[in-house]
Amino acid sequence: MAIEDKKVVERRMAELLKTGAAMLAQKCPVEGCYLPLFKLKTGEVICPEHGRVYIVKSDEEAKEVASRALMLKVLEDLEGRVIEALSTLPQHSIDEGYRDVIGWLEVLERIMRIRRELFSEERKSKAS
Repeated sequence: MAIEDKKVVERRMAELLKTGAAMLAQKCPVEGCYLPLFKLKTGEVICPEHGRVYIVKSDEEAKEVASRALMLKVLEDLEGRVIEALSTLPQHSIDEGYRDVIGWLEVLERIMRIRRELFSEERKSKAS
C-alpha cells in the first residue's frame, strides 16, 4: 500500500472513531488486509479500506452471505440495464423500447421471486 493510500485509510479510521464506531479486535477477512474492523452504530461491520464485510462463523453462514451478495449483484446489474433501456427510449420506437424495459423488469421480478423463495426456505429450515 502506498504512503498516500495509508494516509487515506488512517483518516477513515479516525473519522470512524470520531463518529462513534467501535474498533473491534477482529481483522478484515480480505486476504492480505490486516486492518481492524469497525462496528458502526447501525450494527454494520466495515473495514476502513474495503467497506462492508461479513463475519461468518460457519460454512452455512458463508453460503448464505455469498448467496445474498450474488443476488444483490445481479439486482444491481439488472437495475443498470433497466435504466439504460429507459434512457434509450427516445432513440428507438416507443414500442421497441418498452419491450426491452418490460423484458428486463420481468427478469428482475423473477429473480426477486426466487430470492424470496430461497430465503423463506432457509428460514424455515433454520427454525426446524
